[in-house]
Amino acid sequence: MANLVAKIEELLVCDTLDALCGASVVYLTIEDNVLPPYNKVRELVDRAVNSSLMKIDNLERRTKVLEILPQMENGYRSIVGLKAIKALNTLQEASLDYTREEIDQNIRVLKSKLSSPLTESDASLYDSIKKNLESIESDLTWRDPEASTVLSDESPLVQNLKTRQKRHFLEPRERMKCELPREIISKCEEFTNNFHRGQTSNNFRNAVHDKTWKETGPELEKRTEQILSILAEIWNNPAFTTSESRSKQSEGTYVTDIIVPLLRATLGDLPSGYICLSTAERQSLASKARKNAGTDKERMGKKPDVMVLDQYVDKIIELTYVECSRIVCSATKKANDEVKLWRETLDGASFVNIACRPTSSQFGIVGIQVAGTTIYLNRVKSLVRLLLTLRNILIVNKSLLARALEQAISNPPQNVHPSPTVSTPPYNNN
Repeated sequence: MANLVAKIEELLVCDTLDALCGASVVYLTIEDNVLPPYNKVRELVDRAVNSSLMKIDNLERRTKVLEILPQMENGYRSIVGLKAIKALNTLQEASLDYTREEIDQNIRVLKSKLSSPLTESDASLYDSIKKNLESIESDLTWRDPEASTVLSDESPLVQNLKTRQKRHFLEPRERMKCELPREIISKCEEFTNNFHRGQTSNNFRNAVHDKTWKETGPELEKRTEQILSILAEIWNNPAFTTSESRSKQSEGTYVTDIIVPLLRATLGDLPSGYICLSTAERQSLASKARKNAGTDKERMGKKPDVMVLDQYVDKIIELTYVECSRIVCSATKKANDEVKLWRETLDGASFVNIACRPTSSQFGIVGIQVAGTTIYLNRVKSLVRLLLTLRNILIVNKSLLARALEQAISNPPQNVHPSPTVSTPPYNNN
């Protein structure tokens, strides 16, 4: 699915304006001559449109991209009709012929390599693999690793070898394996035998925001050591050592290698209970609830880069939203993410208020934006203070939310209202 989204996004961001229409994006979702169901295609295009808009500054291109979603149903019907009269088959058949040529070329290369063993001990092995290859080469497709000259231990070329030859083939892999030391085995057994789920301390049941740290000095010091340890790993990462290397990194690298490790180090082992750090651009339930209110069409919610989630009985609550950019980002991207972030936090707050009523002067949804920021040595204290403050906020917010949800069981909220977030242009007429 990610490959299809990337393919559509490339069309929207890079191709000519004449190519941008509902039919063209639907056509790109065809794989192996199979067109997915409309709902699946719509989901893919929704994701591609949302992600591409973050990268497009040109007003005319943005307008063309925004026009695609209303064209989806007609575009889908157009592609279905063209497939029905086989108008799309010519190009696909030519592609299959070209694939066959590539496979045949690769098989010739593989046979050539197998005809030239590096050592005498390889001769018998290579000869047997070559014979096995001749029995399957006509059936190979692009999905078979052998067609791309890849041999694995699960390949029929290897599975059909004699025991001694197979052992020789697997020898390089076996040399990479190490036996676990006895001490490590004992540690694993000790962990398994003694593991118990963490319990929320009663000391935090009535926690409130009052300008005090909720953990002791030694506890904060221990947490700071973990944050600084992650920071040292980041600074030693070759991807971030120079301004040139940093500028080449994608947003995903920034999120995965910097933001998420720092958040995990900061929010691990909270005394008021564990949290879930969602890092796969999961759909926001709060955003989805707002978008689908009062409509019979299912729409996708916003997908923050990172969310801090908690679960109370059967309810999943989104406590924090994080939006990031590449280390080097445009002013437009920064501004767009800022708008996306406050919309997400507003949806999140409204979602919570429908379920329960935490103390309004205390509880709030946290939004974090990281855009084009370099962490300098002389600003470490400010960063640590920021991260420890985030930890302190979530310790209290989890406690406030738990109490409010307990009270909502016997006294559910009255006069609840949907999120006041204004819909974006493609949907505001629906």
